[in-house]
Amino acid sequence: MNTNKKENITIATSALLFAVAFMHLLRLGFNIDLYIGGESLAMWPSYLAMIALGYLAILNFKSLEQKNRVVWSKFVMALFIIDAVVVFYSFLSNISYWGISQKGFGYILIFDIIMIILFYFRAKKASKTQI
Repeated sequence: MNTNKKENITIATSALLFAVAFMHLLRLGFNIDLYIGGESLAMWPSYLAMIALGYLAILNFKSLEQKNRVVWSKFVMALFIIDAVVVFYSFLSNISYWGISQKGFGYILIFDIIMIILFYFRAKKASKTQI
C-alpha cells in the first residue's frame, strides 16, 4: 500500500478514535444519561471506552513516522469532517440538544465546511513545501 494512503488511513482512524473517546469524556464530564432500549446505561462503560479508545488513538497516531504540519493539518481536518457529519445529521433530523436549534446547526455546519476547506488547502500547501 502506498505510504501516503497508509498515513491518511492512520490519521483518519486516529481522529475517529479520538472523537469517540472525547464524546465519552463529555458524557462523563456533564453526567449525561444514555438510554438504550429504554434502559439507562451505567457510566462505567464510558470510563472503559474513553480510556481504551483514547489509548488506541494515541498509539495509532504515534505509529506515524512523521508528525509534521501536514499530518497535524490532516488530523484537525478529519476532526472537522467527523463533526460536520454529526452536525449535518442533527440539522437534517431537526434535532435540538444543548440549546442548539436547527438553525444553529446550520451555522455550525457552514463553519465546519469553511474550516475543512481551509485545512485542506493548508495541508496541500505544506505538503508542497516539504517536497
